[in-house]
Amino acid sequence: MRQAVDRPEPDVRCYAVSHSGGVLDLPQDPAWDQLIYAVRGVLTVQTSDGSWVVPPHRAAWIPAGVLYRLGLSGRATLRTLYLTRALALLPPTCRALDVSPLLRELILHAVRLAPLRLADPVHERLIAVLADQLVPLGDVALQLPAPRDPRAVAVATALHRDPGDISSVDVLARRAGASRRSLERAFRLDTGMTVGQWRRRLRMLEALRLLAADVPATIVAARVGYATPSAFGAAFRAELGGTPARWFVR
Repeated sequence: MRQAVDRPEPDVRCYAVSHSGGVLDLPQDPAWDQLIYAVRGVLTVQTSDGSWVVPPHRAAWIPAGVLYRLGLSGRATLRTLYLTRALALLPPTCRALDVSPLLRELILHAVRLAPLRLADPVHERLIAVLADQLVPLGDVALQLPAPRDPRAVAVATALHRDPGDISSVDVLARRAGASRRSLERAFRLDTGMTVGQWRRRLRMLEALRLLAADVPATIVAARVGYATPSAFGAAFRAELGGTPARWFVR
């Protein structure tokens, strides 16, 4: 966007887009933090450290300089705020944020009003209220850390390809050329999770993506390795703290 010579560089920019699904390349700039919010749809943010699944009542915080890949499950409507790194509204780590009804309206209002400048008193007040509402989630259930050990990476890659794989950990370890003990040690060291815990998290996050694309729950249950919808529902509640509907209706 061309700036008039007498206008200062904005402190907050915006980007609004609707997309039918799949991979979306948002503008990325190493000097700007990003707050990515899906008014509709589920986001998957992938970085070198892992991935985050972000349903509609959450937002993704991407610090300046972090490269990422953005996937959309189903049709999505995105509202993204670019905040100059000098604002430092949150620590420089990727995270999911809770989007309260107030924060939702603040984001939408900021996008309509952007670009914002601290030199403008109205904009300054809006940015201050927005900053107060950026509350990182204590629950990390939406994050799937990425292992780094080659054997663990091989298992993780295979499970990403087929989240419904019901093979035992012993079988997964043999396929990767490792003992169960060494595989478990690698997963704990790299992700802080056992293989079983990591696989359950993967299954639930994959389920969120499928549900967002309007795949029936009975089919979702089978695709992520559960014999019955009731077993899937129980696992979903245990991992994510509520029913699938809770993640799509605020």
